[in-house]
Amino acid sequence: MEEKISLEDEEGVVKGPHYYLIKKKSIDEIESRVYGILMEYGSMPLSEIWRRLDCHLWEVVAALMRLKRKGLVEEADITLEAYGKGGSKSI
Repeated sequence: MEEKISLEDEEGVVKGPHYYLIKKKSIDEIESRVYGILMEYGSMPLSEIWRRLDCHLWEVVAALMRLKRKGLVEEADITLEAYGKGGSKSI
């Protein structure tokens, strides 16, 4: 008997790609959008930046690394304020 393959496992995790993540944007465009988000909203966790974009998490990480190498952003220890509504106003 052939085993049926499911798109979800027991925990309900989707194993196939989401339609909107099949699209790819240029790293330059993502970098620009990440920088704009940080300028507008201030410091925020990676997950918060990612939720504001329509791209893969690894693309956001790559854009942040490029901005960091250019000296335009820096990482800091996370604070509770960064998880507040829209992040804090300091970068």
